[in-house]
This record gives sequence, structure tokens and C-alpha cells, in this order.
Amino acid sequence: MPAHDVRCAQCDLLQRLDELHAGQQASCVRCGHHLCSVPLHPFDTPMAYALTALILLLLSCAFPLLNLHIAGVESEMTFFSSAKALVEADFGIVANVLLSCVLLTPAMFLCAVIYLAMALKWSIHLPGMRSVLRLAIRLEPWMMADVFVIGILVSLIKLASLAQIGLGLSFWAMLLFSIALTKTVTVFDVHWFGFQLDHLDGLPAQQLREKGAKSCPVCGFFNAHNAEKCGRCHAKIYSRQPHSVAMTWALLLTAVLLYVPANVYPIMITESLGDSVPSTILEGVVLLWNMGSYPVAIIIFVASVAVPLVKFISIALLCIAAQSKPGKSALHYTKLYRMTELIGRWSMVDVFVVVILVALIHMGKLMSVFPGVAAVSFAGVVVFTMLAALSFDVRLIWDAHPSNENK
Repeated sequence: MPAHDVRCAQCDLLQRLDELHAGQQASCVRCGHHLCSVPLHPFDTPMAYALTALILLLLSCAFPLLNLHIAGVESEMTFFSSAKALVEADFGIVANVLLSCVLLTPAMFLCAVIYLAMALKWSIHLPGMRSVLRLAIRLEPWMMADVFVIGILVSLIKLASLAQIGLGLSFWAMLLFSIALTKTVTVFDVHWFGFQLDHLDGLPAQQLREKGAKSCPVCGFFNAHNAEKCGRCHAKIYSRQPHSVAMTWALLLTAVLLYVPANVYPIMITESLGDSVPSTILEGVVLLWNMGSYPVAIIIFVASVAVPLVKFISIALLCIAAQSKPGKSALHYTKLYRMTELIGRWSMVDVFVVVILVALIHMGKLMSVFPGVAAVSFAGVVVFTMLAALSFDVRLIWDAHPSNENK
């Protein structure tokens, strides 16, 4: 990749990106944000991982994930039976979250990567390539196959003392799929693919010195100050995201309000021999602790109780920092923002545990598990905190802290 100018998407620093060769990467000189990396095999590597992940995703849907034996009764769970069980229990919203985050979103992302990699490798102009690039970028934060795998493992430990659990072929396919998907995300570099897309269309590398020019919030492409749409991915552009802080506050407040019923009402109801036992998130943690499953109890407590609270506090601090000028540096708050983005989706693990138990334990009056209303509320908490983090324009921090950015 030849040398060209680039503006950091997080601290908005304009800087010169030196020529990069295969295997090299570059980061922002001020905040350390990743700018670009060039894989050793720029097109073959993303295509190979994406194809592998897509095949494994199909296999994970074709066979049972888990099977359970208890008191002479056998039950098995597939990916689609999980969604069906939720729909039959009138929890279609949770079923949509499961299908979207574990199946549809990753499948669309992988197809987008394959589409772009094939076109760029053989220099073929395919329709809608710029829109496909924008779609891939938008989808990336919402893929939760790895969280679903952790949910399966937690469910195994919770059921180990109650029944005999077997791992189906689809479990191993799902495990390998989550690894291949993670690797695909790692080698799919947005800046590199966008740069090659510009090169395919014969666009020269822009020199970003134009006064008032704006970088695209989606792909990072630099546009003229009067441009309304990005010249690379066709997304709407703006110097700063409109109403960013107000939108973030609104989404954060919604998540906080949902957090109350998510912890007060039962997230799961177990019926056994005519008795109905509802359990909240904290009751589930206490039960696991009393059973001696200390690591699982800690994982559920951290993911379902501590992490949402940390996200609430972190996002609130970011909004306050963008509207005032406290003593901490802009780099400090930027790192806080990255941490909030990183941990956002992992709170979904408790929802996935409920999904798995509902799909696996349906043995009539002997024992059955049903989702509680808190499952919907808690899924909402995760979604709205993620939306709050995504709606926050971290560049506002650097605007509010021009004098202490290097502390």
C-alpha cells in the first residue's frame, strides 16, 4: 500500500501513513487506534477463513448441538429447535436475537467478505461493492457466535450434576465456526479493502490536507468538506455525529430502566413434578455457588451483573467528559470507550444459557424449563448498551480536551 494521508477515526488526528507491505500494520501516533494492516495474503487469507467459517456455520445447523439423558428420558437440541422453543413459549423477541446474532449476521458478514475478496483479487467490478463494504462494517459488532459457545459450556456445567450430557457434531462445528469467524474479522481490514476498492475504480489516494474535510464514520474515507455521502461506501458523513451525546444518554437511560426488571423478575422458570421454581439472575448465581460451581457462578455474575453496571458507569462518564472538561486526559477516556465496546456483547451469555436450557429440557411434567420475562429485559439491556456505545462519537472527547490530550 503506497504512502497516503489518513485521519484517525477515534482522535481525529490527521497523519501520514507510510508505505505498508504485506504483514505490516500501522496505528495512530496519538491514541494508538489501529489504522491499517496488510495481511501476508491480502485477498486469499480473508476469503479462505470466510469460506471455512461459512461451511462450519452450515454444519452447525445440520446436526444436534447437545443431547441430554435424565431418568430414562432423552432429549436433544439443535440450533433451530432452540429458536422454535422460544417462539412456542411466546418469546419470539429472544428467538430473533438468537437467530440474528448467531446465524444471520455472521452469515451476511462472511458472504460480504467473500464477495469483496473475490472481486478485488481478480479485479472484477461487481454491483454494489461499496454498499457491501459498508454492510460488513456495520454487521461486525453484532456477531455473537463465540458468546453462544460460552453459553453452551456454562449450560453443560449447570446440568452436569443433574443429567448425562452429550456433545453433538454441531457443537464442534459451532466451536470451530466461532474460531474461524473471529479469525476472519481479524484479517478483514476495512481500510485495506476500502483502499483496494478505490484502486479498482481508478481513484487516486487522496491527500487529506483540504481544510474542513470530513472523514467517513463508517469506513474512514476522507471526503470534501461539502460532501453529504462518503465517496467510498456511500454512507452519510458529518464532521461529528449529530446529537451524539443526547442519543447516547437516551439509549443508556433505556438500558438502565430495563436493568431493573431484568434483575427483579425471573429469567428462567423450572417445572419439575408439578412444582414451579422461578429464578432470577442472582438466584441462579447463588445456586451455582452453593453447588460448588464457583467458576461458572463467577462468570455469570460478572457477565450478567457486573459488566452491565460497568457499562452504565463507563458510558455515563464518557458523556459527561464530552460535555465538560475534567482532569483526566482524552487518551484515558478513549481507552475507556474501547473497553466499553469490547465487553458490550458478552453480557448476552446468560440469555443464551436460558435459550439452551429451554430447548434442551422439555420433558413434560418430569422436568421442563421455560424462559422468564427477565430474559427479554436483559436482552434489551445488552442491545441498548451496545447501541449507546455505537452512537457515541469518541472524537467529542478530544474536542473537549484539546489542552491535555497528551497527559
